[in-house]
Amino acid sequence: MRLRNLLPIVFLLAAGTFAKATEAGIGSLATPSTAQGTAQPTGAPATAHSMKIFAGGVAGVEALARPEASAKFREAGGGLYLHNNGWADLSPVQQRQTLANFKNLPVAIELGFGGSPGASQAWAERLRSGYLTLGIKPAFIAANAFAGNNKPTAVQWAAFSKALRARNLPASTQILPTFEFANFGENISTLTENTVSKRQDFQDIIRIAGGLVLDSPPGYVFSREDYYRAWLIDAIHWCRMRGLTVVWIASPHTFGDRFLQDTEKFLSFLRQNGAMPTAIVVENYTDNPPRDYPNVVGQEDMPNTVLGVALYLLKK
Repeated sequence: MRLRNLLPIVFLLAAGTFAKATEAGIGSLATPSTAQGTAQPTGAPATAHSMKIFAGGVAGVEALARPEASAKFREAGGGLYLHNNGWADLSPVQQRQTLANFKNLPVAIELGFGGSPGASQAWAERLRSGYLTLGIKPAFIAANAFAGNNKPTAVQWAAFSKALRARNLPASTQILPTFEFANFGENISTLTENTVSKRQDFQDIIRIAGGLVLDSPPGYVFSREDYYRAWLIDAIHWCRMRGLTVVWIASPHTFGDRFLQDTEKFLSFLRQNGAMPTAIVVENYTDNPPRDYPNVVGQEDMPNTVLGVALYLLKK
């Protein structure tokens, strides 16, 4: 989830809040404790080895400017993920050092979403001035289209994408919507009727983009109902069967010292349900964390930091 989306000029997009799990779910999916392995959809990777792993975030983002914090992660091919809030908090010197550290490695960006022409233009200018002018050629951009339980239309998504493309964004860069629809409490009662496989408007947006981003912290996933997990599996299957990109964002939410453990558990769940993503982003969204916050970007040799979890996924 996004705690704040930093937008230049006058636009500020509200962040979403996670729904709390209170209802009993329906037992239709394999779970890490009971499932036998199932076949992967066509083209889906069997292990984390075949996917790109990116690391970034907000709290402790200055660690990305220290070469020693991510040496093994970068040596193994790990990518850089620039959350707009965290990136804006770094000084120009820290930004240049971070980009130098991750030279020749993939970079991805997280931005807000503009549903109106003015907001789209503002985000497009933020992309140009804050990223493209620094020589960044992103592999993909994750845009928070559903933040605050927003419900974008395919027309709005196409216009937003066009505005970003007009800033000389490389043709190879995918602009992907973060699908947070299932995370909001007001959508719980109708979630099973509003899956990606059933919603034409969802499908239209995903087809325009060439894929989607799922923002589902692993600890949070297992605090939710079974049909929330079924919604995620449906979305991944629908995309992977069509050769579309699926990015999963792994973040700690409120589960702190269980971050690595929960990430392992959720990946096992996805694998057993034949629903592996094509890329994983490990990040946090926390502004002004307490001094003992365990999930800062941090050092790669600490297991529950962002870089620690990301390195684990690369080595797994």
